[in-house]
Amino acid sequence: MNNQLARLILDYQKSVQTAVALMYRSGIQMPSSCADWIETDIPLSGTLDGGAHYIKHGAGCEVSLTAEKVDFDFGKHGEIDGFDVWRLVKYAGVNLVNYGFGAIDEVQDSFEKSVTDGSIVYSGDCLYYTADVQRLFAVDVDCRVSGDMLPSRDHDPVLTLYAHYFLAADLMRKNYEKLNSKWSECGRLSGDNEVKLRIYISSWLGFLGVTCAGFRDLNMRLLLQSNRPESFQELIPISDGIGRMMKKHSNPLREFRNNVFHLRKNLDVTRNFFAIGEDRLPWAHELHEAIAGFLSEYRILCEVHYVMHGRKGEMDSNRFKKRQKLRRS
Repeated sequence: MNNQLARLILDYQKSVQTAVALMYRSGIQMPSSCADWIETDIPLSGTLDGGAHYIKHGAGCEVSLTAEKVDFDFGKHGEIDGFDVWRLVKYAGVNLVNYGFGAIDEVQDSFEKSVTDGSIVYSGDCLYYTADVQRLFAVDVDCRVSGDMLPSRDHDPVLTLYAHYFLAADLMRKNYEKLNSKWSECGRLSGDNEVKLRIYISSWLGFLGVTCAGFRDLNMRLLLQSNRPESFQELIPISDGIGRMMKKHSNPLREFRNNVFHLRKNLDVTRNFFAIGEDRLPWAHELHEAIAGFLSEYRILCEVHYVMHGRKGEMDSNRFKKRQKLRRS
C-alpha cells in the first residue's frame, strides 16, 4: 500500500473513532454487531452532545464533526475500522489532493493494487480492512475526555470482577440458601435437591474464592488511591476491612476454590474447609456480604461519575432502556 492511501485510511479511521466516542458519550449504545445496530431504536437523525449531527442508515451512520463529515458502517461483529473506496473518497472530499491524489480514479487504482498485494483485505460483508492490524470494535471505544481517571465501563477491572465472578457467586449462594432453608424446614431433601445443594455451595465458595483472588490481585487500596477519581477514596476503609477479613481463612478458601475448578483428587480440602470449630461457613457469608456492599458502593460512584462527566452511554439508566426495548421487540 502506498503512503498516500495509508494516510487517508488512517485519518478516516481516526475520525470514525472520534464519531463513535461522541455517539457513546451522547447516550447511543454501541452495538456488538451490524445486525444489533440495524435494530437499535434511536431517531434516524439527531444532534449529539456538542452540536454534531448524525444520520442513522442501514448498518452504519454519518456524523458531521467539527472539521469533517464521516460515513461508516459497523462490521459484522461491531467493527468500526472497516472502509471502502466510496467512503474514503467521500471523507476526503475537496481535500483529496492533499493526500496526493489528483482524481477519484487514482484512489480506486491504488486501492485495487493494495487488495491485490494483500495489504488490504476484503471481509465479505462490503467492508475492507488493513491487513495484519487488530480490528477495533465499537464496544471497545474509549469515550473519556483527557484527565478522566475512571476507566471505560467495559474495561474497568473492578466491574469485570463484579460482573463475571461475584455475580456468579451471588447467584449460587442464593440458590444454596433457598435449598438449605427448605432442608431446615422439612428436615430432608430429595436426592436431586441434595445434589443441587452440593453444587450450589461448592460453586458459591469457588466463585467467592475467585472474587477474593481478584480483589487481592487488583491491589484494591492502591487502585482506589492512585488510579481512580478522588471521590472513590471513601471506599478505602471498606476495602481495608475486606482485606483483613479475607486473611482469616484465605488459604482454606483458595484450596477449596482450586478443588472446585480442577479435578478433585481427594476430600481432604473439603473436609478441612468445613472442619468443626473453624466456623468458615459463617465467615464466608460475612465476607460475601462485605464484598457485595463494597461493589455496590463502587458501582454507585461509577454511575455518579458517568452522569457528572457526560458519559451517557455508560449510565445504567440508558442500558436499562435498551434492555426494555429489546424485551418489547
